[in-house]
Amino acid sequence: MKEKNHGFSLVELIVVVAIMAVLVGVLAPAYLAYVEKSRIQRDESAAGEIFRAAEIVVYTGQYDISNTVLVTFDSTGINLNTSLLNNAEILEILQDHFGNQYQTAKPVSRKYKNMTYTVTILPPVGDSLMPQLSASWS
Repeated sequence: MKEKNHGFSLVELIVVVAIMAVLVGVLAPAYLAYVEKSRIQRDESAAGEIFRAAEIVVYTGQYDISNTVLVTFDSTGINLNTSLLNNAEILEILQDHFGNQYQTAKPVSRKYKNMTYTVTILPPVGDSLMPQLSASWS
């Protein structure tokens, strides 16, 4: 008597491949949405850190030049206004957060990839002598 080969039939393999294709079709969009959400959070976190660095510098009295762009964050990276005298403080704070990659930090999400985050110094409001900061994506 010959022993019967106990392998998988072609139909069984096709069924397994079809089930895997359905699973990938259902799970891939959810995974891609999750990845994009995390990229958006990364961009917003980076923008927040840039704003906090600018806040520390401005509120310690180093800048009081109204209506001046202090820092931008876009597809070219983090760019400091080079016409201002003391950028060392902002650079130090940015290096604390981003490490040595602060020069290559860029928005990565589809939402912010082609946008620019700008931090601007505004004149003091009311009786305050402290300049204000404005930040926005555009």
